[in-house]
Amino acid sequence: MESFKIIIADDNATSRTLLRHFIHVLPQYKIVAEAVNGEEFVRLVLEEKPDIVLVDINMPGLNGMEAVKICKQAVPALQIIFITGYDEFAVEAFEISATDYIVKPIERARLFRALEKARKLLELSRQNCLSIKKDKRLGLKSHGSILFLPLDDILFVEKESRKTVIHTANERYETTETLSEIGDRLDGCFFKTHRSYIVNLKKIVKIEPAGETYLAHFRDSHKIAYISKLKINEVQRKILDIHDI
Repeated sequence: MESFKIIIADDNATSRTLLRHFIHVLPQYKIVAEAVNGEEFVRLVLEEKPDIVLVDINMPGLNGMEAVKICKQAVPALQIIFITGYDEFAVEAFEISATDYIVKPIERARLFRALEKARKLLELSRQNCLSIKKDKRLGLKSHGSILFLPLDDILFVEKESRKTVIHTANERYETTETLSEIGDRLDGCFFKTHRSYIVNLKKIVKIEPAGETYLAHFRDSHKIAYISKLKINEVQRKILDIHDI
């Protein structure tokens, strides 16, 4: 059975003990570390690369909300379940794509539902790329030539005026085919993040907010693609398997 790694972050020892007790009976989950403050939590996330984190908000020093925001910058696909004594942070929690928000006292059934939700999102995301062949290519006509671009080389596809541009790290290829026509021939690792962009989620290394939208950054390239505010939650969920965290 596949095991999902969990980190608990809570300065209250009783809460940590209760969470360990509840999760202990679930063989599909494994607690790999515990933190008592936000700074320790951030360090452990970067070291352990968990699938799911259970985070209290009111912790000494760097609080849970700010710690999660830092982790999201480094690991956009992390599944976040807040477990806190305060309900006033719920809106802010879901604005940063939290999977769930549980108000203490912790109830076993409520925790299990949240973990199940996170597990299903993880498994769904991982299925998107399981059947992808590494040598799969995109064939297209560009300026009279016929190109066969490896899908793994493509960072994103962009609608630009009346043409469509396929971007690799160092090149751009223009075609008269529509964004939709190109998208129909791409695999499950590509996702329409914006009305003018289809992005290879495997290639994203950083997502940052920019006003009313988000910017996707890619490894070994200065190019940037856009993610709409309406799509950001789904993008972060789909990216889980891509980053292998």
